[in-house]
Amino acid sequence: MKWINKNIKMISFVWFLIQGVLLLLNEIRCFIECKNAFTLEVFVISICLIVVSFLLFIKNKKIIVFLGIVLLLYSIVALFFLTLLFLIASPSSYWLGLFLLIPILSIILSVKLVWHYVW
Repeated sequence: MKWINKNIKMISFVWFLIQGVLLLLNEIRCFIECKNAFTLEVFVISICLIVVSFLLFIKNKKIIVFLGIVLLLYSIVALFFLTLLFLIASPSSYWLGLFLLIPILSIILSVKLVWHYVW
């Protein structure tokens, strides 16, 4: 547990950077496959995730707490939309429920990040 507390910023950086890069690569893939299907919202969210993950290296505790809250809100919204996707697609595939694990882990990591810098 001490290792997680000591390296919480690095863990959060890597976790949310991977999410942002994968979201960006998926958007690029969708754009290449369907020339007219470009969603600016997903592109902006992925770029914001990448930027926020790099901003976690700032030394100011108040900014890190604010960024942790922003990441927590992102994780809650992602969990909501993935839950809707699971409920819509659940009759055909039950393995889709495993994708709910990623936003749940993001919520836990965001809460741990905020908790670490508040207390």
